[in-house]
Amino acid sequence: MDLKKITDGHYEALKRAGFRGYDVYDGLNSRIFRKTPCFRSKNMRIAWIQFFKRSPLNFRPVALVPRGSNAKGLALIIRGLLNRYRVGGNSRYMDEACGLADIIVSQRARDRDYFCVGYDFFWEARAFSVPEFTPNMIVSSFAGQAFLDLYESGNDGRWLEYALEIGYFIEKELKLRQSDKEVVFGYIPGEEAIVYNVNLLAAAFFSRLYVHSNERKHREYAEGAADFTVNAQREDGAWPYGEEQYHRWIDNFHTGFNLVSLDAVRVNLSSDRWDDSIERGLTFHMRSHFLEDMTPKYYDTGLYPVDIHNFAQGIDTFLTFGDFERARKLLERSIDMMWDENKHYFYYQKKRLYKNRINYMRWSQAWMFYALTRFELHGESRRTRS
Repeated sequence: MDLKKITDGHYEALKRAGFRGYDVYDGLNSRIFRKTPCFRSKNMRIAWIQFFKRSPLNFRPVALVPRGSNAKGLALIIRGLLNRYRVGGNSRYMDEACGLADIIVSQRARDRDYFCVGYDFFWEARAFSVPEFTPNMIVSSFAGQAFLDLYESGNDGRWLEYALEIGYFIEKELKLRQSDKEVVFGYIPGEEAIVYNVNLLAAAFFSRLYVHSNERKHREYAEGAADFTVNAQREDGAWPYGEEQYHRWIDNFHTGFNLVSLDAVRVNLSSDRWDDSIERGLTFHMRSHFLEDMTPKYYDTGLYPVDIHNFAQGIDTFLTFGDFERARKLLERSIDMMWDENKHYFYYQKKRLYKNRINYMRWSQAWMFYALTRFELHGESRRTRS
């Protein structure tokens, strides 16, 4: 496996696309569908999104869905570029990262005087109905992590200020409840549904803010959110997706999110209070979400679809916990199953009988670029230590 050749080819393909692309959930950006009466029906919006998500054929060009610049995808690419900057010190990666960060800044919510950001598409789900660019936890916290990477890499104070504003947004608009021992953060302003990985993303972000701000409330938010989600963990180490009855599934990449976020809280706050939860969660994850050859299962109860998101998050998870060999095997498996050698991109999913080869920027390419560069960076660190 020539990792540098693959990563270079992938990076050049991203550049040729202008770091823009389609998204799994962008069907409602269709200029045709928006002009029909169906757009006013929640059920029809869900059906339209699911049709685009599940189809192995890409109807977006026909439906006039434009390629977009997705802030979460851009944040992952920024972090990947900074990984490459750390490996070789090439300033072009820093320059490109700053340019992409400026695009994220341009997408900020215009009705707030503090920074927050959302997806560039109208998103319809069973629990949420969310117009494009509505700020939310996922996109804002990913942007905040990228801004903190930029700050730590180049010491430009404006990126820290944006990150602190995101912290204020989360505190002001997404805090659902708080007690002496726990705090719960939501996904989207005004929505009460509790999603466990969302709460831990907030915990990880506040713990990192605390490193830079030394503000006690940032530490308390990180500890309280981590404690709440740990207390929701099953005895066998698993977390369902959320608290609602229709959120009780247990999948691969959200489990990875939880583990990586909880480890970040542990490291940033220099605390061992969540060690047992992490150990149980990691044991469940390795036992239940990967086959012997490291093919990632989607759910603990089933393999299909084999999804590129699970490869990328799995690489990130195993590197986080120092398991370089599992990360390497997972990366090799992703290239064997999902890499297009000619077009230099990763497929979306493999079903039982066919592959979905649609090129998705945020879901597939941005995540795998981040995973590839993390692996590259860890490999360089191992060589330096030896």
